[in-house]
Amino acid sequence: MINILIVDDERVERMALKQIIEQGMGNIKIVGEAENGLRAIRLAEELKPDLILMDIQMPGMDGLAAIKEINRKNSAIQYIIVSAYETFEYARQALRLGVKDYLLKPSRIDTIIETVQSVTKRIQREKDESNSRKQEKIKIQKLQQEFHEGSRRALETEKNILEQLRQGNGKVVQKLVLSFVEYCEETGKSISETHQRLLRIVLLISRFLNDIGIEIETPFFSLQATNYQQLNTESRLVLEKMLKSFTSMKNEISPNIFQTIKQFIVENSHREISLEIVAAQVNLSPYYVSKLFKEHSGTNFIDFLTECRIMKAKKLMLDPSKSLKEITFEVGFHDPSYFSRVFKRSHNISPTDYRKKLLIKHQKVL
Repeated sequence: MINILIVDDERVERMALKQIIEQGMGNIKIVGEAENGLRAIRLAEELKPDLILMDIQMPGMDGLAAIKEINRKNSAIQYIIVSAYETFEYARQALRLGVKDYLLKPSRIDTIIETVQSVTKRIQREKDESNSRKQEKIKIQKLQQEFHEGSRRALETEKNILEQLRQGNGKVVQKLVLSFVEYCEETGKSISETHQRLLRIVLLISRFLNDIGIEIETPFFSLQATNYQQLNTESRLVLEKMLKSFTSMKNEISPNIFQTIKQFIVENSHREISLEIVAAQVNLSPYYVSKLFKEHSGTNFIDFLTECRIMKAKKLMLDPSKSLKEITFEVGFHDPSYFSRVFKRSHNISPTDYRKKLLIKHQKVL
């Protein structure tokens, strides 16, 4: 059903259009009539028609102005403008506003019906397409919901595995995976389904290990298990092989590794250093070093490096023989303007003003 609103300042015109459309067409409903642009705006918001037949020449607000205002609130409504004047300017403005067609007063009955039918067919087609898309979306959402409900335990397991890997608990990871296999067996999951979920988990572990610098071969199961006993055994073997390197790396990393990293940055912040250079100094991957920063300091490598350079700059500012430009390059910045912006952002004062206050304070102490 296509809902139509008729807007015309002449009552006779409105009645005529309504009668012609209702008698000459099906699958439509005249939901309202308006005698001016302002009332058309109110009714459009209240009735939400699919199509508006809009007169152009009306006292007060004209039809084009009303269309513009209605479009602002509901751009889905379509229009046929009705006018006794056929001018290029009206047509040009109407096209800009997305008007679909134009009826001249007076129009033959068959012309009116043909014009309105053409637009309503287009509206119905768009509605059908929109409904199809909505139905398809609902189906997809339903399938996704069913998948997530069925794999909720798998997703929880994956989340817990990642958390335990971040904490370095390889043995706990193995227990979590084997516990998941046991759960699948108890709940009647098929071997093939469980195998697929295990492959996803194993690849997740593999990606994590690669990210922290542990290079391992792509993990695979040596056979297609036909029962849960085989699947359990295969899972145990694959996990032991994967996590062996992880355990070795964990044992090799010093408990004070983060302090070592920080010290290296403090001592070399004036140089051209990167996360990759820092990671190479401690034989870790850049990803792992970045992770250590977030876990131990709540900041990142760049912010810490910048902080070190700013701290050194503040100390050098006590030496009146050094210019701010010299200090900028000495602490590792390449652009005095950039240094000034960074300093002001972190201290809410320019380096020039900060230095003045610092030197005054230092002289008073002396």
